[in-house]
Amino acid sequence: MTCDEARASASLALDGELDELGSRQLRGHLASCRDCRGAVGKMRLASELLRSAPRARFRCELGRGQLVRACSSGMGGRIWAGAAMTLVALVLATGALPGRDDTAAPSPRAAVVAPLALPIGQRSAMDDFAPPS
Repeated sequence: MTCDEARASASLALDGELDELGSRQLRGHLASCRDCRGAVGKMRLASELLRSAPRARFRCELGRGQLVRACSSGMGGRIWAGAAMTLVALVLATGALPGRDDTAAPSPRAAVVAPLALPIGQRSAMDDFAPPS
């Protein structure tokens, strides 16, 4: 196992997502690599600090009217509006609408159906549509 692989495996191990084989390989690498032991120790400490940190709740203070004004006024809103109009024009000009199938379907008259080779005495459903002979 290389050092890069060991550090990626250590990240999985800290999240409890490393399988038994990966754990054994990681332990073997850490036993022989001092640099990776130090890096994994720092990763473990950072992980423990993040998990023990108090959870903060995000609260948005903007009302609907404020959001509309923020998005529609100023240069940013105009850029988004211009981008949206460009996209609409492109879709309308090319006909690239979602779900539209532009592949040309073959004409049913152009389809050639090869006769089936059936044992003597058996009929095919195509026999019902064959021109009278």
